[in-house]
Amino acid sequence: MPQICLQNTFLHQASPGQGGLAFALIERRISWMEQHCIEQWPRAHYLGVFNQDYFERAAGQGQLWLLMDGKAVLACAVVLEQDERWKGKDSAPAYYVHNLASLPQYPGAGGRLLVLLEEKALRDGKRFLRLDCKTGARKINAYYRRRGYQFAGYFRSEPYNGNLRQKPLAGTTPKRAEN
Repeated sequence: MPQICLQNTFLHQASPGQGGLAFALIERRISWMEQHCIEQWPRAHYLGVFNQDYFERAAGQGQLWLLMDGKAVLACAVVLEQDERWKGKDSAPAYYVHNLASLPQYPGAGGRLLVLLEEKALRDGKRFLRLDCKTGARKINAYYRRRGYQFAGYFRSEPYNGNLRQKPLAGTTPKRAEN
């Protein structure tokens, strides 16, 4: 397993044409999930929606962020300033994280990317970093809960049902009970 110091990694806003780097990482992560019988992102459905064109568009619009170690991409995420999944929930300034993935051979890379995105959000005057994850997926929900992402509601769009989670970046907000 490669040994890297995640503190030496850096956040890189993908340039137009770099969407393929994220797509390749997503494909590798889905293969890893399949090998470990994890049904978080079913290949046909997920890649049908989040294909290479999707990541190329995100890169071209300045929404794709990469965690880099030199020239190697260790993790990626699409970051939006508005998200239909949160419509009507809260209008506080926030960034919305989607498609967060990291290479499994670099433990902690996804968490490091989240920390760097949280720091960026604070610098940009955002009050929350928000994301969603599959309802019923205990491990990933517990992971985000440990990282301070509070349950904020549900999102349903068949075949996907998700928990909305947010991390307050400045001040505090009341927690909602998680069902």
